[in-house]
Amino acid sequence: MPREIITLQVGQCGNQIGYEFWKQLCLEHGITQDGLIRDDIDVDAGDRKDVFFYQADDEHYIPRAILLDLEDRVINGIRTGDYRKLYNPENFLVDTQGGGA
Repeated sequence: MPREIITLQVGQCGNQIGYEFWKQLCLEHGITQDGLIRDDIDVDAGDRKDVFFYQADDEHYIPRAILLDLEDRVINGIRTGDYRKLYNPENFLVDTQGGGA
């Protein structure tokens, strides 16, 4: 039986790949950019959205993801991008000083 999976997206590359990963999972599970179930598709009753997403009290599906980075450019892009309403803002951890070489 599948269990819940929490993804850790670390650094520029991890967050860019993670962003694409969540976009694909949303497509596969019929979840909109806002975290709601699409009305125009038939979702399989055996679909296990709860493995990667948790359902909030307001019926939104939220990724089980923690986004970490030492600089804010990529995470700010996610915060302001098309899927900005999908994520829980409390799961973004960014160092304001940056750590670039």
